[in-house]
Amino acid sequence: MCLLLTLACSLRAADTVYVGASYGLFKSTDAGATWNMLDVPLNSPFLKGSLLAHWLAMDPQNPSKIYMIGSATGTAFFASPDAGATWTVTPFIGLQPNHLAVDFAGQVIYISAIDTQSNLSLYKSTDTGATWTRVILPNTQENPVGSNPFGVPVDTIYVDPAVSGTIYVPNAGNHLFKSTDFGSTWTDIWANVAQNLKKDPTNVDPHNHLIWYAVTGGSVDSALFKSTDGASTFTQVNIPSNEVTSVSVGAVSSTVYATGDVAGLGESVLKSTDGGDTWTPLTNGLFTTISGVVWADPADASTVYVNDSIYTDSFYVSTDAGATFNKSKIPEGPPGCVPGNCQGQQIYDLLIAVPAATTPPPPPAISDNGVVNGASLQPGIVPNSWVTIFGTHLASKTDNWNHSIVNGKFPTNLDNVSVSIGGKPAYINFISSGQINVLAPDVGFGSLPMTVTTAGGTSATFMVTSSQYGPAFFAWPNNQPVATRQDFTYAVKPGTFSGLTTVAAKPGDVIILWGTGFGPTNPIALPGEPVPGDKTYSTATLPTVTINNVPAKVFGAALTAGAGGLYQVAIQVPDSIPDGDWPVVATIGGVESPTSVLLTIKK
Repeated sequence: MCLLLTLACSLRAADTVYVGASYGLFKSTDAGATWNMLDVPLNSPFLKGSLLAHWLAMDPQNPSKIYMIGSATGTAFFASPDAGATWTVTPFIGLQPNHLAVDFAGQVIYISAIDTQSNLSLYKSTDTGATWTRVILPNTQENPVGSNPFGVPVDTIYVDPAVSGTIYVPNAGNHLFKSTDFGSTWTDIWANVAQNLKKDPTNVDPHNHLIWYAVTGGSVDSALFKSTDGASTFTQVNIPSNEVTSVSVGAVSSTVYATGDVAGLGESVLKSTDGGDTWTPLTNGLFTTISGVVWADPADASTVYVNDSIYTDSFYVSTDAGATFNKSKIPEGPPGCVPGNCQGQQIYDLLIAVPAATTPPPPPAISDNGVVNGASLQPGIVPNSWVTIFGTHLASKTDNWNHSIVNGKFPTNLDNVSVSIGGKPAYINFISSGQINVLAPDVGFGSLPMTVTTAGGTSATFMVTSSQYGPAFFAWPNNQPVATRQDFTYAVKPGTFSGLTTVAAKPGDVIILWGTGFGPTNPIALPGEPVPGDKTYSTATLPTVTINNVPAKVFGAALTAGAGGLYQVAIQVPDSIPDGDWPVVATIGGVESPTSVLLTIKK
């Protein structure tokens, strides 16, 4: 196998969006340019007056199935199977709901609600809200059994956007509970890590369920945190605002929007295109208080909605990815009011009905002995050299990094596929379902953990041995080394490549052997970017090379300019080598390359 080393937007209709407001539920099919009020019947003696639409959700598998919690004197659960054309209404008796979420498969609906004894609990329904069953959570030191027989109080609910049955519940006692069986059992995955995981600003990446953004703290001096391991650990994001109020992931995982107070600008919308590493304030003056909420369309990169969650007449839409924001006018209420006596709408929730989600791919799995040197395909890796990973479900498509090298940096994420070695991200060159080629990061030596992460999850940890040296030559067909002359013509057996005239090496020829794993260089090359061409990055130790056990003259060994982890070893074929296919072996740091690589010699 030869490891290749190579360094339209389409127009679409706007997604249907629903807005829950103080005087009804509204629907737009043109990114907020126009709005239609939906006819939601209040056909119950418990419901009178105008509808206040509190919380919205949809079936991830069918965006026409819309769910809502609304109030009109009393509170009820509303369900529409046909995008709001018709509704069923089920009043809540003895419960006051606080939040709404729908499982990925769409068969289970969750609410948090207060009962008549003031217990705040989690409930689920499997019959579209006709009946609700209380879900028991664990007790904690802050909430012992005596204070709440139903476990910790539940306010906010997060469902996994890609895995059915997985649900997360944060608790004000600094806990984050996770269940993978629809709430039957729970694990506390975030005990005492951060404080006050707030309700509205938390966002789970709809494209990668392992990526979370969360705002912690109070109404001021709040901070933004990011998790890349499914909320198990969080790292603070460096954002130029100490009062972040909301966060939302856009049409790709790397695009993130936030609202907050920016020094010198005031209340602003901020945007990041690199997963939160850097931020650009887009606009200011949209809000009268620090209470903005942002919703980025997860399927349409151009559309972003922003609202001041306190005041009316403060709802804005961008259709150019945040470059400009225009006010979107929701019809005033109550319904049927006489102009001049109508009131502006306060927005409570927004739902973007994106196309139905697909079944998530299975998690990746690394094969036994599936992590090998990218040239020799033998176990073990070398820092800053090529590694090949074999397994199953390693990627949902086949791709390479040709279009993903940005600002001279090799990608660490390619089509939602990433690889971690020793806790550091590897540089992804090629992905397919059964194979990934990566350039190893600058890791240490010894036994190191490796994982592959995709939209389907993270693989089981694979322990790999990292060594300072692991020399190996890349191979052409019939296990011939990749060898060229100084003019870059191929030094390979005739007939090796169909339609290409090739000439084998002969005694006295100066040839270049191409490989990886030859260890550190002088000067040291920066990892993760192409080797500069302004100087020679020679190996710290000069290797020796033999052909059929006969020493060859080695002129030098160095990294290839413009590539990464690719070494050139220049040698002269000994005059005494007879015709034949002979093993060519390099030795550096006491480590030999495989003897199975055969160089053809022909006088």
